[in-house]
Amino acid sequence: MNQPASVFFTGMDSSDAEQLTALFQEINRRSGNRWALASDADSAGVLVIDVDTLYGHMTWLGAQSSGQAIVALTAGETADADHVLHRPVTPEAMRRVLHGLSAAHSPTPAAPEPAGAPPPAARSAPAARDAVPPATKVPEPTPVPAAAHPAPEAPAPVPPPAPAASAPAKPVERRLIDLMLSGNAGEGPRKLELPGQPPLLFDLTRKVFLCGSAIKPYLPHTQAVLRNGAITPVPADEFDAQRREIGDAQPIGRLLWLAALGGSGGEIADAAPGARYRLNKWPQIEREFPKHFRIATAMMKGFQAPSELAEQSGVTVAEVNDFIAASLVSGHAEVEAAPSAEAVAPPQKSLLERLRGAR
Repeated sequence: MNQPASVFFTGMDSSDAEQLTALFQEINRRSGNRWALASDADSAGVLVIDVDTLYGHMTWLGAQSSGQAIVALTAGETADADHVLHRPVTPEAMRRVLHGLSAAHSPTPAAPEPAGAPPPAARSAPAARDAVPPATKVPEPTPVPAAAHPAPEAPAPVPPPAPAASAPAKPVERRLIDLMLSGNAGEGPRKLELPGQPPLLFDLTRKVFLCGSAIKPYLPHTQAVLRNGAITPVPADEFDAQRREIGDAQPIGRLLWLAALGGSGGEIADAAPGARYRLNKWPQIEREFPKHFRIATAMMKGFQAPSELAEQSGVTVAEVNDFIAASLVSGHAEVEAAPSAEAVAPPQKSLLERLRGAR
């Protein structure tokens, strides 16, 4: 049975990870040790992610393109994942999830050979009656005397045109939101400096960033294309000194929201044509973005296309897309699930039946 090699628990507090690991090892032992515990997320075939935490939500977004199987750990009734592990986790719930993962990754058995079928070697060999008879000897043609006048020489072949040089690949543009969601922003205190802008200091490990009374001055940091090494580590004492100068630490969720807002470029990443969005809960509206109140009010009415939301709120479609991108990352917005192709007249889906959107 071709099962994932190993399991790793991530996006959660260390105490939760220890309890789930112990439960997993016990269930795995009773099942004949059919699974292994990975040492890190990169080497795991299955990731169990706590999607109820901010760090877990970021981890879940970053794992969407990894090709790994994802199990969502949540206290809610549903989650956007193929496998869901509900809190509080019981031994039976852990056993069901591992069984479901085993079934999902089992190869399809080959169809049995029909009775009396010849062995593969016999099927591949040509039948005796299909054998090609030996070739009959063909007499050599009578030589033809040379012409009185030699034939003109054939023109020299024209060489094919040289292939056009391929255009160089467009470099990947990385912004702050890309580094945060991919986990490449680094752990511990970090600093991002831009010419003519105040320094942006944050700590993903402690899930905080430094910000005074206004968050909008850091919008340029989220819009800039960052080169390698743009985000640098900061000593802890410097971070604490800047904390006293800049202002108190703010939840990292506000910076994640701002990074998605500024880094979307007026577009919603991976948006399907005709996609419709709505707010599933009222977000924290930053007072420095007064248009967001009008957009949020329109989005609370139900699923709508960005063009419809722009018309209702009196803003541009690009501004609506920025707000939707930020709301998707922060978990306040969702995208309407596409109707099933087999359904003739699908009923109205409830909130719990819709998939949550992501960057």
